This record gives sequence, C-alpha cells and structure tokens, in this order.
Amino acid sequence: MAKLPCIWLYLGGCTFRWGRGDLTIDVLLGDTGAVHENDHRIAAIPVDHEWTDVRDLDQRARAWLKAMASKRAFASPRGARGAKPGNGPSA
Repeated sequence: MAKLPCIWLYLGGCTFRWGRGDLTIDVLLGDTGAVHENDHRIAAIPVDHEWTDVRDLDQRARAWLKAMASKRAFASPRGARGAKPGNGPSA
C-alpha cells in the first residue's frame, strides 16, 4: 500500500503511483483512479532512496512503458497464443 501523500499518473493504459518516501513506483493495470490498494499492481519500478521529486514520475513512467513495449514486441510476435486483447500495437 502506498504512503501518503501520493501522486497518480495515468499513461499508456497504466496508472503509475508513487507515495512520498516509497522506494518504488507502483504500476497498476488500467485507469484505477486514486486507489491505495495493490489489487491491480502489475509491476514496481525501483527508485533511489533519495528520489523525492514527483516531477520525474512522468519521465520514469514513459521510460518504463517504452522498455515494456520493446520487450513485448521482442517476446510476443503478432497473433501469438495467449496474447491479451488491448496489449498489441493497435491498442
């Protein structure tokens, strides 16, 4: 569960949540709104202990989405079995 105060950012089909003092940015699936629970958490992006600047959240979120997109493109050819709707390049 994230600490307060928190900031949430919806970007690329995920909600990125960071609470002041947290050592990770939580990645939640979908547009969860301002939730504190981890029910939709799909990943955690580590941040340095000294990291306290919420302005970096957008930059870190975009970098994570870009890295995940290249991993998905490499690991999952189009039309692969088990691919989830909405995760492909046309989503």
